[in-house]
Amino acid sequence: MKRYHSYLGRDIVVTAGSARDLQPGQFGVLAIDGGAGGWSVVHKGPDGDVMELNNEMHFELPEDALAFAKELIDLMASGGAEA
Repeated sequence: MKRYHSYLGRDIVVTAGSARDLQPGQFGVLAIDGGAGGWSVVHKGPDGDVMELNNEMHFELPEDALAFAKELIDLMASGGAEA
């Protein structure tokens, strides 16, 4: 899997478990316990605060976490309104 992704102008970084290298505004797909504990989706805000976006629900595969991040970006792009 690629480490860097761009979706609708937003950066998504797949990383081995640390959000410290993310730039403000980036999303991260983070390995938990090297991936053995699953994968988490985070966002680093403009002030450097990191928020976990999947409410402690961890994904088994990084591809699933990446798909979830893209769904969140879709919701942000549409203003959160459902079609």
